[in-house]
Amino acid sequence: MEPKATLFDLINYLRDNYSHEIARSLILVATLLIIRLVVDRLLAANSSIAIESKRRWSVNTRNVLFVSGLAGIGLIWASELQTIAVSMLAFAAALILATKELIMCLSGGLVRQTSNSYSLGDHIEVGTVRGRVVDIGLLSTTVMEIGPNHSSHQMTGRALTFPNSLLLSTPVIRENYMGDYVMHIVNVPMAYTVSPIRAERLLMTAALESCQPHLEVARQHMEDMAKRNLVDIPSVEPRIALQPVDEKRYQLILRIAIPARDRHRIEQTILHSFLAQCFPEQDSAALA
Repeated sequence: MEPKATLFDLINYLRDNYSHEIARSLILVATLLIIRLVVDRLLAANSSIAIESKRRWSVNTRNVLFVSGLAGIGLIWASELQTIAVSMLAFAAALILATKELIMCLSGGLVRQTSNSYSLGDHIEVGTVRGRVVDIGLLSTTVMEIGPNHSSHQMTGRALTFPNSLLLSTPVIRENYMGDYVMHIVNVPMAYTVSPIRAERLLMTAALESCQPHLEVARQHMEDMAKRNLVDIPSVEPRIALQPVDEKRYQLILRIAIPARDRHRIEQTILHSFLAQCFPEQDSAALA
């Protein structure tokens, strides 16, 4: 019976001394939960809003409500927290050491927010993680993986989550920084049995055929980006660099300006056209 008596004494003590704080805390939490449910229902019911906008509203609402809840609880219990602050200094120091990774994650999230490193829908690469951002939390970021390496630009179907603390020590590469049109690089290794001059000419022909419909729009887009962000922009015309690798092979490095959403399709079209022209004998033998 003694444990029950102790529990009842604790309940009575809290009710007698902190009933107002407890009530206000419960009301605050309930209000925030109701707001979250209402926003989610409104977003789900409105079919005219794009899925990216719905996801952005949902994530931003969740983060704002979470921060508001922490701030509200802190204000409600401010006097009680102030009373025990002095005696909690040693505990706070130990807590900081124990929650070092958590603090780093929050700091990484703050760095991302203030520097605008990336947002929902961006294609990013952080360390070994490469994908399309689908969720940004206070502690972590989730991306839909693109890969499995830099030679592929298709979704793998896997979701990768990394802690925001990674942003404090690892550079963030935003692949679609230029917006709807991007500068895309295609590396084509070749053996010296194929003349470099001939290979360069055939690759340029294939690139011009695939990129010609997009050049004028890409040029206008890049000029707008330069004016808006005050950055230097490269030429949108296809460019090829020839680079020796070793005594057996070299590589052609093709740079093209194409729509971001069509990178994989246009790259494959160029490669298929180039290889078909570069090795016509092998194609004929295969058909025979």
